[in-house]
Amino acid sequence: MRILFVSGVAVGGSARSTRELADHLAQRGHDVATLLQVERAPRRRYLHTRAVNLTVKLGAWPLTRPVAGAAATIGRRPVRTPGPSNVESWEAFLPQNSLSAVIGSFHPDVVVTSSIDRMAWRRIRRLLQKRGIPSVLYVREHNAFGHLTVSAAPPDLLIANARAHEDTARRLGHHAITIPSLVSVRHCLVESRRERVLLVNPTPLYGLDIALGVVRARPGVLFTFAPSTPLEPAARDALLAEIGRCPNVELREFDPDARRLYADASVLLAPYRSNGRPRVVLEAQANGIPVLGSDLPAVQEAIGPGGIVLAADLPVDAWAAALDRMLEPATYGRLADAARRHARRPEVDPDAIAERFERALADLVATSSGLTATER
Repeated sequence: MRILFVSGVAVGGSARSTRELADHLAQRGHDVATLLQVERAPRRRYLHTRAVNLTVKLGAWPLTRPVAGAAATIGRRPVRTPGPSNVESWEAFLPQNSLSAVIGSFHPDVVVTSSIDRMAWRRIRRLLQKRGIPSVLYVREHNAFGHLTVSAAPPDLLIANARAHEDTARRLGHHAITIPSLVSVRHCLVESRRERVLLVNPTPLYGLDIALGVVRARPGVLFTFAPSTPLEPAARDALLAEIGRCPNVELREFDPDARRLYADASVLLAPYRSNGRPRVVLEAQANGIPVLGSDLPAVQEAIGPGGIVLAADLPVDAWAAALDRMLEPATYGRLADAARRHARRPEVDPDAIAERFERALADLVATSSGLTATER
């Protein structure tokens, strides 16, 4: 098969999982390419946003079509980027506009899209329908369900990276299959010194307020805040101002080497307010690092028996008390062992995930071409 992955992000956990899945499928003999959205060309992005908003305001007026046409010409040229030798790689600041060029060059049998905004998904879906190319929406974040409800643009195949997302799709009247995000943990394995509580992505969406409260409530515990992508200077300054009076917390610079991220971690703090399946949970647990996280369904599913979950709206005292329990030697040893076992379950084995993904795409392509999987 010729498989094209389109992602609305080029950095962070979702993008890393996309690249790793693409690499595994290429190793299985498929022709694979990626088109990832990058944050560049702010002026042209601004013009595109204004043009799209204007088409919404104009509605059925005669000017709508030329304005929409002008918006579609912005950012049409993707940029080839270096990547694994077995995967063709492109970047674009508006992948929905550059997709046509990539299709013309790569000629995919199927396109898998994830972490994309609603306006971009609508355009991608229309283009694929017009070209007769099967579409797959890979739901990694809960807000992707807006593509089914607000946009009313279901894909030809819906894949969820968590059973909780599959359940949500079913409640919305859509069939989905669950295939976890592929995480190659071999790149992050390390013997941790287990000295500090780690928060990855110190932002409001990832429970920064809860983490700060626990930091202040437990001055005798050492904490590390680590971004998963480089912080903008303004964001870094604001965060430093927040933690400036907390000598027990350290803000680290972004480091692409995950082994250094976990080298001194004792507990992964994950008080997330976003119902997703974070790859850092699996990475931490593969190192025997238990997780203290929120009880949102997808987060709880990822943590399993390898940690403790709490409601995100519980007071800080409850989170601090749960951390105390985790750090008790007997409890910690039990949870660390459970975390390591949970990370080894067959469901998250990279080769098994790649095989399941391959099978799902092959069935879709075969069905779309009018053949059964057996006939193909």
